[in-house]
Amino acid sequence: MIDESRINIYDFLYNVFYGTVTKNVYAAREPQELTKSDVKDGFVVLIVGELNDASEFKGETYGSVRCYVEAYIPPISRGRLDYDKYSSFENAINDAISTQIANSSNNDKYHIQESATLTSDIDGATVADNTFFTFIKSFIVYICS
Repeated sequence: MIDESRINIYDFLYNVFYGTVTKNVYAAREPQELTKSDVKDGFVVLIVGELNDASEFKGETYGSVRCYVEAYIPPISRGRLDYDKYSSFENAINDAISTQIANSSNNDKYHIQESATLTSDIDGATVADNTFFTFIKSFIVYICS
C-alpha cells in the first residue's frame, strides 16, 4: 500500500508551477480574498484528485492521481477576454509540464504522464465575486515509492 501524503503532491506541483507560470499559486481552492496582483495579473489554483493505489504484493508501491492546474485570467474590461494574458498562461503551463517531463529521471518520486493531459476553459466568478476566464489543464501524476 502506498503511503503518500497529499501535501507532498501539492508541494511537488507548487514547485513545477511557481515562478514559471506565476507567483500567485494556491493549493486546493481559490483564495477567499484576492490580492491586488491576483485581480490584476491572475493566479493559479492546484487541485489534487483521488489517489489511486496500484501497489503490488511483491513490495513495489506506486500509484497515480489526476491533478488539475486552473489559471484564472482577469478580463480586459466588461467581460472581454485578454487573449495575450490567456495565451501567456496557457503557454507557461504547457511549458512547465513539458519541462518537468523532460527533466524527470527514473529516480524521481513523481512523474507527470504526458499522454494523459486534458485541456478545457470556462468563465465565471470566484468566491471573492471577481469575474475571471479560467484555463484548466489536467494531467496524471505517477507516484513511485
